[in-house]
Amino acid sequence: MAEIEWKGITWKAAYGELSIKELLTILKGYGPMEILKFRKPGAFWGEMSVSLTPDGTKEITIYHLEVEGPRRRGRGRAALQCLKAIFKGDVFVEDPGRIIRVTNADETSLPFWVKMYAEGVIDALDSEGLKIPRDLPRDKALQLFHELEKRRSDRTPAHASHESGK
Repeated sequence: MAEIEWKGITWKAAYGELSIKELLTILKGYGPMEILKFRKPGAFWGEMSVSLTPDGTKEITIYHLEVEGPRRRGRGRAALQCLKAIFKGDVFVEDPGRIIRVTNADETSLPFWVKMYAEGVIDALDSEGLKIPRDLPRDKALQLFHELEKRRSDRTPAHASHESGK
């Protein structure tokens, strides 16, 4: 299976076989819609697709994102910002889940995704538990974030932490 390092990240097909030329074409947004695996060593890894819209802009859809390392504070945001900067397009997140994984957003990860939308890091969220369309006002998302955080803090004992080390 071909894999390439492009812009500091290793890329390969998530399913099936792709040549290096096909990978580069897809990464530039001109190839067929394919799900790619990516890994930035020591930082993050996951699965995503990139496509070109009819108006010529790129859309990135993240299906799986996981950060690496014992201290996660800010790493998810940095990973998303890195991907957004590379592709210079809109970032959509489909079905994010526990600790930024694809298994449905839950009480642990949903506030993160809502905050990323409110900050403009992602442009839409599509999960079983919550859908945020690209036209939702950012201030409404921020209000939703605060509500989710309050609900989570009401359920979490004062000594517990939602972060975990690897």
